[in-house]
Formats: sequence, C-alpha cells, structure tokens
Amino acid sequence: MKRFLFICMAAFLTVSVARAQAIDGKWKGEMQGPNGSMGLTFDFKVTGDSLTGSVQGGMGEMPITNGKVNGKTFSFDVDVNDMTFSHQCTVMGDSISMKINGFQGGEPMDIILKRVPKTEEESK
Repeated sequence: MKRFLFICMAAFLTVSVARAQAIDGKWKGEMQGPNGSMGLTFDFKVTGDSLTGSVQGGMGEMPITNGKVNGKTFSFDVDVNDMTFSHQCTVMGDSISMKINGFQGGEPMDIILKRVPKTEEESK
C-alpha cells in the first residue's frame, strides 16, 4: 500500500512539474494595433501555481502581475500607462492561445504565441 501511494505521489509531482515547464520560457506573438502589427515577447516563470515574468513590446519591458496557473490554463495582468490588461491563456503544446481584455473599445483581442526555441533563446 505504501508503495502504491508513493507511486501515485511521484506521478502527481511529475505531471505538475511537466505542466509548469510547458509554460516556462520565452514566447513570441504579434498584436494588431492602430499603427499596424506590434511584436510581443513574453518571458514566463512558473513557481507552484504562481506565474511571474515580463512582456517586451513597443512600450518597453513591463512586469507581469497577479499571475495564476491552473494546469494548462493561466492568467495574469500587465499595467500599461495606468491601464490594466488582463490575459487569459491556454497552453497547446508549443503554442499559447491568449485573450487580452482591457481595451477601450471593450472587445477582447485574441493572439497566438509561439515558443521561442531554447537554442534561439540562449543565443541572445
């Protein structure tokens, strides 16, 4: 019985670590703005069910706040010029489906992020 419980706990921890690793790292995408397309680079770090990191874009580098992870879904906020943009995300392999809320028009924006390969990330 103890062996069975140990195996179950080990499997649970392995799945939890694998899910966190599925989000950790750099991800790139593009957002359409009033002046055209703007590249975004997100750097995510997961610790337990918390998400930290930053986003680099046309406004410079901004920290991620209020980050929460629940399996393959996660959420966070980014503050830009006294406005808070909330992000709801789902990991799908080497892609992230992201919905951004907080725009003045009220409509959310959907973007897809692609994982930056480790070799490309390490060369920078």
